[in-house]
Amino acid sequence: MTSQLGRGRGRIPKNAVYKDSSSFPMPTTSGDFSLPSLSSSKYDLQSESGYSSTSTSSQPSPPTGPAVPTARGRGDRFKRNVAPADPHWTVSDLTAAQFKSNKRPVKPDELGIIGQQIQVIANYFPIRQYPNRGLVYQYHIQIRDWKNLEIHRDRRRLVYNLWLKQYCKKYTKLDRHKIVFDNLSTILTFNQSLLDINENSPTQEIQAPNRSNRQATHKVTVWRAGEPIDLALIQNLDEIIHTENRSNDTLQDLVPIKQILSIALHENCSSHATAIYDRSFFAATTAEQHGEWDLGLGKALWRGFYSCLVFSKGAHQLLMNLDINHGVFMKKQPFLEFLCEVMLHSPCGKRRYAGRQRNVQKVNGDDVLEFLDVSNPTYHIEMNFLLKHCKNLRVRSQDASKPIVYTISKLGKSASTQEFVWKSNKNRMITVESYYKEHYGVVLQYPSLPTLEMRKESYLPMELVDVEPARVKKITDEQRALMCKHSSVSPQVYIKSIKEIRNNPEKQCFEEDPFVAAWNMNVSTDMLTLPARVLPMPEIVYTDQYHVTSGSVRDVGTWQMKSTRFHTPANFPAVWGMINLSSIDQNACEDFYNELSNIAGERGMQCCPPVIYEEYDSRNRRTDEIIGVLDLFLKRNSGCNFFLVILSANSKLKSKLYGSRNW
Repeated sequence: MTSQLGRGRGRIPKNAVYKDSSSFPMPTTSGDFSLPSLSSSKYDLQSESGYSSTSTSSQPSPPTGPAVPTARGRGDRFKRNVAPADPHWTVSDLTAAQFKSNKRPVKPDELGIIGQQIQVIANYFPIRQYPNRGLVYQYHIQIRDWKNLEIHRDRRRLVYNLWLKQYCKKYTKLDRHKIVFDNLSTILTFNQSLLDINENSPTQEIQAPNRSNRQATHKVTVWRAGEPIDLALIQNLDEIIHTENRSNDTLQDLVPIKQILSIALHENCSSHATAIYDRSFFAATTAEQHGEWDLGLGKALWRGFYSCLVFSKGAHQLLMNLDINHGVFMKKQPFLEFLCEVMLHSPCGKRRYAGRQRNVQKVNGDDVLEFLDVSNPTYHIEMNFLLKHCKNLRVRSQDASKPIVYTISKLGKSASTQEFVWKSNKNRMITVESYYKEHYGVVLQYPSLPTLEMRKESYLPMELVDVEPARVKKITDEQRALMCKHSSVSPQVYIKSIKEIRNNPEKQCFEEDPFVAAWNMNVSTDMLTLPARVLPMPEIVYTDQYHVTSGSVRDVGTWQMKSTRFHTPANFPAVWGMINLSSIDQNACEDFYNELSNIAGERGMQCCPPVIYEEYDSRNRRTDEIIGVLDLFLKRNSGCNFFLVILSANSKLKSKLYGSRNW
């Protein structure tokens, strides 16, 4: 059974994979998506999940009414609103408030008949078994460095594992897999308490790597927090979800239990993840493989996954939502490779490589040496550009016996001229190049390149450091476009990616997860299959003579505009101008206006001739020069608020001009 991609009521929902359907690109970045509140009855056609398909009701009012307040989070929203009107209502019948509302109608009990019946695979896995009795003990863990400051969250898992290993050596009877950590400050244990740990437990000292990868002393304090949580409350889940049953408990009372089970489910993948952000997990990748794509400027797109638990009203009361997630990270590579990527976009790099093939990703190493040579007239401009892209970048040294991580603060002079005090050698002044030759026996290959200045005035040669992977939030428009391209996949690729995550022992393969077994949980290997319907395309009425119906279009939901007047046409401004930046002459522009005027007249619009006409041949002109002329035209005609600009046929130049203005 196939399904078409259309607009409006026939649009295919996000995260849906249709069996035997044609492929279409769909974004896989995580969004706020939750299953609707569904109820069952003797009329429902239910699948294994217990869900029935959505349908329309014959109640005579469009969707109105307030939504039920719910807890925060992606999995806690049950959308319950007033049932829709007769399925044949028209948009013109809605009030202004109803038209602007985005509230979704509640699914009625009786199955509808409008639309094409299909089966939808949803990225939810039923939790077939979960603990419905037992106590969970809560503990708070505080980890501080030698300055008595709390360490960053990206290193808490590492120090926690070292503390737990030491603790389990002392108390060998503890079940290690019944102890889980939320990656922040909470430790949970199932049906066993941590021995000799109470509200006033002493602080322990643990030797662990600091942020620079040097061994340092960390102060770890663990104490009992609050009363144990009784998991027996989850036995009342069915009564709590179905509001028609009277119960003193609410869904909010079950949120702590859901969070506990979620932490237990994520304990194993947390130990293998390179980066964790809320419920999103990213692992180290290989370029062009296993979910990494180059975005340029030393950045790469990583594919990770998102996972959370949600309550359900169907046959399975607890579901796990597993989705694909994407994030931008710095590429792990030698700094010289990063340098060649970045300098392609510097002022010198743009001039040197302008007009070359589009597949040029890096500048030549000899060109970099020339750009960053002190004798280069634009040396300071190039240095400022480079500093903008590498300041606060985390790099790892290659020269030490144990690599150390640094953060770039500034750019120094070249390695052959930058001096510093060698404290261990009688406070002798020495250049960076001579220091590495005398102390490490390393002869620098590129001593003319600037050095990287770290905190406390330490200097490292560019050729002896690697860039460390770290998540990046700021990206360019071009990188955002590439991100959308790589994160949009067909349903077949989408479902295959989720299954790969589900079957990976280091991610979400719960059959091989000892923590899931210790917490008495069992997760289905199959995603939910739900009955659904593709609603028919609505009839679009332009005039009495021109209607758009599903039978008159080739693809449901898409159609071509014919020669017809708009219902309420708008007119062109009385004063408007045309700016010609292309190579076509004024006669061709006049022909263009005549055609534009004819088409506008067919739509019922009045298009008077342009009052202003400016012409400038942008061929063989620099982008900044063209932008300056364009700004001059706009300032000279400040009384005009509408301009039609004809851009150059050069796609690269056109992109730069368009991106330089807020049109």
